[in-house]
Amino acid sequence: MGSLSGSIVTGASLGSKFILTRTPKCGVPEGNYVVGGDLPGCRMIYSDTGSDAYFNIKVSFLGYGTFYKLTNSDTYLRFQVYKAISIETPSSGEKVFGDTFDCETLVPADTDTTAIFSYGGLFVQYIEPVTPGSGEGTVLINEGGIFQEFTLSDGASLTVTSETGVTITYTFIGGAMVIR
Repeated sequence: MGSLSGSIVTGASLGSKFILTRTPKCGVPEGNYVVGGDLPGCRMIYSDTGSDAYFNIKVSFLGYGTFYKLTNSDTYLRFQVYKAISIETPSSGEKVFGDTFDCETLVPADTDTTAIFSYGGLFVQYIEPVTPGSGEGTVLINEGGIFQEFTLSDGASLTVTSETGVTITYTFIGGAMVIR
């Protein structure tokens, strides 16, 4: 990249190393799972600042997989996988590099795949920190249409278990929400 990298990422040059950390939106679906609808976007996101909004460089891994029938007369379902990497900087914007893999399966075409994509119970939506620099982060939990808001101070954690048994822990550290 040489001197070109300095025009893309301020202060960078050939051989510059960046320490990237997970951002608050890393691994969090951007919307709801709806049977028959498009899958919500979900990326594994890392940036040099740990922020989704303020960074010098941000790298995202994205993709999805889906079963489908190419024609109504298909006897087996097909499976398609899309995988990509996104590199984003404030000066050059986002560049996505990806590929799609498509294959036949031995899954009978009349198989009901809705159970595979049936998500019940809690889902999570990340909200940016209440006031930038205030040291507090907010998690909004939807439990059957009733929203509960939790504000976490720096170092505090919240563990949530859904009706389906999935456990997620949110920890607010140094202005970033860490989700495990």
